[in-house]
Amino acid sequence: MREKFENNFRWDSCPLCHSSDVRKLGDADYGVKVNFSTQEIELGCHPEIWNCDRCTVAISEFLYAISPAGERWSRIPFEQSKTVEVISVMPDVFVNGGRVLDVGCNTGELLDFAKKLGCATSGLEYSDVSRKVILCKGHTAYQSFDEISDQFEVITAFDLVEHLYDVPGFLNNCHGKLAYGGKLIILTGDIQSASAKAAGANWWYAQFPEHIVFPAKKYFEGLKNFTLESWLPTYAAEGYKYPLCG
Repeated sequence: MREKFENNFRWDSCPLCHSSDVRKLGDADYGVKVNFSTQEIELGCHPEIWNCDRCTVAISEFLYAISPAGERWSRIPFEQSKTVEVISVMPDVFVNGGRVLDVGCNTGELLDFAKKLGCATSGLEYSDVSRKVILCKGHTAYQSFDEISDQFEVITAFDLVEHLYDVPGFLNNCHGKLAYGGKLIILTGDIQSASAKAAGANWWYAQFPEHIVFPAKKYFEGLKNFTLESWLPTYAAEGYKYPLCG
């Protein structure tokens, strides 16, 4: 039996920069069968894609459901699933003995990679099932930022920020948990990529109901508590390497 979601939540302004300079790009089409993670659902309202012209963020209108993450997201080893561009830079980031926190860690594939490089590894994950998996692997597990008292040299958030309603709040939480000189590394879809610009509301990255917001490079460049050190064009995973699908 499908659960019905009244996805009627709307923002009055951009959730990132609070500008009212937003416009509708079009309707999102998820096909006949709609899943939130592992749960098949029925949407009460047709989902829409909006764009903020000030910070060039794209916004989808729907709710996000939490379910067993390990059943939906890849459990392939990190070094096999991610692209060469990503794998090549991570050893320089994961310094031996450094403390690493992976937010939205699923079943800990990135943490496994960091642990092999000698890091002290912790994961923040909502899913009870996934937290049990990372504990069995020898990583520290948290369910929320409030549980964390440590600070970290590196915080990673791969394939996460597009799922969040409160990106500024997430960034503030990360800033508070970073050690002095620490790094926050984010992997997410690029709303300014060639495929996104060409596809508009039909951009492939926007066709997942779990994906809510798509911050652009311009937004990250304007953050007060962070300095954007590098911006690496790549793909979400090795299997997504298709022309124009950045």
